[in-house]
Amino acid sequence: SPGFNFHNRGVMTFLGGGFGRKALMDYPHEALVISKAIGSPVQVIWTREDDATQGPFRPGISYRCQGVIENGTVSAIKFRMAGQNNDHFRSGDNGKANRSTSEGWLKPYFENIKNISFADVLFQTPIPTMFWRSVYASTNGFAYESFVNELAHKAGKDPLEFRREYLKEERAARLIDKIEAVSGWKKKGKNSGFGLAITECFGTTVAQVVKVSKKKDTPLKIDKVWAVVDCGWYVNPDIIHGQVEGAIVMGLGAATIHEITFKDGLVEQRNFYDYKMPRITDIPPIEVHIMENDSDAGGIGEPGLPPFAPALTEAIFDLTGKRIRKLPFDMASI
Repeated sequence: SPGFNFHNRGVMTFLGGGFGRKALMDYPHEALVISKAIGSPVQVIWTREDDATQGPFRPGISYRCQGVIENGTVSAIKFRMAGQNNDHFRSGDNGKANRSTSEGWLKPYFENIKNISFADVLFQTPIPTMFWRSVYASTNGFAYESFVNELAHKAGKDPLEFRREYLKEERAARLIDKIEAVSGWKKKGKNSGFGLAITECFGTTVAQVVKVSKKKDTPLKIDKVWAVVDCGWYVNPDIIHGQVEGAIVMGLGAATIHEITFKDGLVEQRNFYDYKMPRITDIPPIEVHIMENDSDAGGIGEPGLPPFAPALTEAIFDLTGKRIRKLPFDMASI
C-alpha cells in the first residue's frame, strides 16, 4: 500500500492491555484501505464510542449443569454449554462445536469423578466476539466452580474439604492446604461469608477465597481476597502479584459493575459515563501467595481472573443463603 515500506527485518511494536483485541484485523485494514485510496500515509484513530460500539465482545454463554450425589459422593457430572464460538468469527467455520467447553476445569477432577460429560449446543448471533482475558475459562470457571460449590452444599460438606476429595493430585492438594492456611478458612465465623473457587488455564492453577460481610442497613462489602498461584517455576514474583491483582480487579468489574447490552441490534453503552469501571474505592485488600516448585512454567497474565466470580458468589451464599447464577449482578441489591 502507498505510504508503507516493508522490509525483511520485522520490528516488534509493543502493545499492552490488548487482551485479545489485537487478534482482529479490522482496525489496520481500515487504515490500509484509506491509505491506498488516497495514495498517502494515514493515521486512523477510533473514538471511545467507535471502540465501545463496534466490539468485538466477550462471548455470551449460558450453561446447564447437572450432577448426581450418592452417599455424599459425586458419581456423575454433566455440563452443557450454549455460547458464541470465537472460531466462527476468526476462521468462518460455522459448523463445528466449541472446542473450549472444558477450559478452566481442573484435570484431577477427570481422574476422581467416575462420569463426566461436556457438551456444546451450537449457538450463533451476528454479534462479533473474540478473546477476553482468560478466554472461555472465565465463563466456564464461573459455571463449573459455582456448581462444584452447589454440589458440596447438596452433599452437606464444606466446599474446601469437598474439593480435597476430588483433587488428590499432589500439586492440587498442596494448593488447597495453602489457601486454607492463608485465608484462615477453619477460623471463619458466622458474621462473614467465605467462598472458594479453583480453576486452571494456560498451565497455571489459581485458588481464591473471597470474604464478604454485611452490616445492617449497609451495602454488602468485600472484606478481602486471598489468591494462591501455582504457575510452576518463575523469575519475578512482583510480576505475578501485579497480574493476579489486576485480574481480580478486572473480574470484579465484569461480575458486578460493567456490561454491554443491545437494543435493536445496536450497543447501548458508548463511553465511560454509561460503561462504569471499578474505582479504587471498590477494590478490597488482595493477598497473593505463590507456590514454590520446579514444575514447568505456566502463564500468569490470565489465570488469576476465573476463580474470582465463583468465589465471590459462594461467599455471598455462605453469608445470605442467596444463590447467584447470572453475571453481572448488582452488589447493592444483595
